[in-house]
Amino acid sequence: MKPLYNTRSRKRQMENEEKAQLETQHQKEVDNLKEEVARLTSLLEQALRDKSGKATLIAQHEPMFVNPFNPQNMGANGLSSDVQQAMHSQPAYPMRMPFTFDSTEKKSQKGKMVKEEGLEKWTALEERIRAIEGIRLYDHIKATEMCLVPNIVIPKNFRVPEFVKYTGTQCPITHLKAYCNKMAEVVEDEKLLIHFFQDSLSGTALTWYMRLDNTKVKKWKDLVDAFMRQYKFNIDVALDRLSLQAMEKDNKESIREYARRWSEVAAQVNPPMLEKEMISLFSNTFKAPYFEYLVRSSAQHFTDLVVIAERIEQAIGLGKIADPIEKNGFTEKGKDTEEGGQGSYRSYG
Repeated sequence: MKPLYNTRSRKRQMENEEKAQLETQHQKEVDNLKEEVARLTSLLEQALRDKSGKATLIAQHEPMFVNPFNPQNMGANGLSSDVQQAMHSQPAYPMRMPFTFDSTEKKSQKGKMVKEEGLEKWTALEERIRAIEGIRLYDHIKATEMCLVPNIVIPKNFRVPEFVKYTGTQCPITHLKAYCNKMAEVVEDEKLLIHFFQDSLSGTALTWYMRLDNTKVKKWKDLVDAFMRQYKFNIDVALDRLSLQAMEKDNKESIREYARRWSEVAAQVNPPMLEKEMISLFSNTFKAPYFEYLVRSSAQHFTDLVVIAERIEQAIGLGKIADPIEKNGFTEKGKDTEEGGQGSYRSYG
């Protein structure tokens, strides 16, 4: 994995780029508004000329547009001094241009259409300006406020380990131990432990981490306590010895595949089992004819028991050991059973 460096210079560069993009966007907005004001003013003058025969004098004061993003002019309230001066010297919203017309004069169709179109566009422009003035033009979200641990310093030669991802279904204690072992190089740095803990999560567990309140997580212990509260139920529903006894080998599953699956579940049982106990529980999960041979075996290790079970499997396949005939979960019985004898077995020989 490629090392992550979160230097201050890189953070400053990202903030400057984001600021430049915002300034460019709002400058385009200002230019568009200026062009729209000039065009609508021309339309209104034309409408008045067509209506009264003489142009109504309209003072064409070009709206004062200033760049609110100049850091040198930023005031205490977050606006530049030019913007504050413009707010006192000009009305908050563009004023509608006054016009007079003789109500007795017959209205021309063309003049009416031009006037109505101009008024509609002017009203839309006013609403647009109101919306812009009601929103803070520069509301920069600081990256430090989004970090769970601000002002973190990552060692230059530190390489982030590859973690086993926690998805929210495993034992939380096991994951914490595995994470600390991976972070042994910087285990004394609590900020690094908190910061890189997100790299060991995935799915819903990662979503939980992202929603943590940075005001409540100041130390590594705070994060551990929150993590244990969230996923403690995985400990309460942990597998036990009864779960192992209830397991069975599938018909299409080999002995080796079943032993691997069973041992993976056995490794999750707490407290851990002794090997002698594992041999006994594993033997009891089999049916005839495996059970009779396994319980009589003298295996001292779990691997030895698996080898014996594989030999039984091979003997059944070669027809050297009879396999009980089962239909719908019941053993097929022959004449011997009806006479009080044992169930019959089919020989493959």
